[in-house]
Amino acid sequence: MISYEQALNFIHNRKVHGSKPGLHRITALLEQLGNPQKGLPFLHIAGTNGKGSTATMLASVLKTAGYKTGCFTSPFIFDFRERFAINGQMIEKEDLSRLAEKVQDACKDLQAMDSPTEFEIVTAIGMLWFKEQNCDIVVLETGLGGRFDATNVIEEPLASVICSISLDHTEFLGDTVEKIAFEKAGIIKKNCPIVLYAANPPEATAVIRKCAEELNAPFIMGIATNGECTANGCRFCYKETDYSISLRGAHQINNAVTALETLFTLKNSEKITFTEEQLKEGLLNAYIPSRLDRICSDPFIFTDGGHNKEGIDSLIAALDQMPEFQAPVIIFGMLKDKPYQYAVQKLALRAKAFLCITPAHPRAMTAFDLKNMAELYCDDCVACQDFAEAAKLAKEKCENAILVAGSLYILGEMTQELKKLFDIT
Repeated sequence: MISYEQALNFIHNRKVHGSKPGLHRITALLEQLGNPQKGLPFLHIAGTNGKGSTATMLASVLKTAGYKTGCFTSPFIFDFRERFAINGQMIEKEDLSRLAEKVQDACKDLQAMDSPTEFEIVTAIGMLWFKEQNCDIVVLETGLGGRFDATNVIEEPLASVICSISLDHTEFLGDTVEKIAFEKAGIIKKNCPIVLYAANPPEATAVIRKCAEELNAPFIMGIATNGECTANGCRFCYKETDYSISLRGAHQINNAVTALETLFTLKNSEKITFTEEQLKEGLLNAYIPSRLDRICSDPFIFTDGGHNKEGIDSLIAALDQMPEFQAPVIIFGMLKDKPYQYAVQKLALRAKAFLCITPAHPRAMTAFDLKNMAELYCDDCVACQDFAEAAKLAKEKCENAILVAGSLYILGEMTQELKKLFDIT
């Protein structure tokens, strides 16, 4: 069997094949592997923002209700294996290595075709593992898009879920919200219910509603009332019942309602069952790293990976609801193809100090360029040489709060440096 390091090299070396539209490669690859996806019950989730949070809440409730629940998400923050979990437990290194070798062998028989992409390889590994482990249900998050996403090889999900839609990856999905909504709506299947995040732009909702009608797919949305958010999480009322979640920010209330409606839909159709206690417990226990994630309370240290305009707006709205989190030291890094100018302006205006770092990515904005931009909005800006320097300066300059924001590619290492410096277990 290949080693874990060899497995990761095999997977990550597929990056050279980029992101390519079409389902023919993943279809052929899964056929070589015996079509492990067939017979697995799926909840299929697409959207620009909120997919990971919604998937995590769904998986947490299903686990609490006694179902062996697989969860396939992306990207990862600390460990590549985060992308594959069953009942909250990551895949073991030995299992990943074994299954990666199986996929590698299957790829050798596909040499006459386009070579599978990294995400297609990862999808195939996930399908094999969830099938092998006899999952009762799999919460399946798309990667990029929906219509031609590798996960869309599944045929009849228990339900499709579309989260918040905004402009992102426009080079692949289109340059308007309507075009992006159309691509996301590609996961809707004939006669299968579709649950939509309620706070979407009207033009996106109209596109998805039309696609649902054409496929005779029941269309479902829900809106919460009496929402309240603090540094400890959110409370809200839905269908005359009060709920609490540990995830922070008003957008998470809408994600929670999307998850609730999905669960109610499945329960009403007798696909699953759960008690009100299990529902509330599962929602409250749902946790996903680096989504306005508090890693320390003295001082307050939060990390957030919002890296498009909607994500930045959600972060700003959440910060404005936390009086204890004013004038933070902000550690920031972002990629060139993301709205870095918008993010720098919005965040630097609120910062006591703005510490810039260069993400470990070929498309990264340099810390120096970010610093030059941030100096228009904040008097104390520094271009840091590395993560350790950023953590050290943040501790020196901090009065009450630190925020790590921007690219997901900085959050893992930056979190580890801060935990080490502040002795956080």
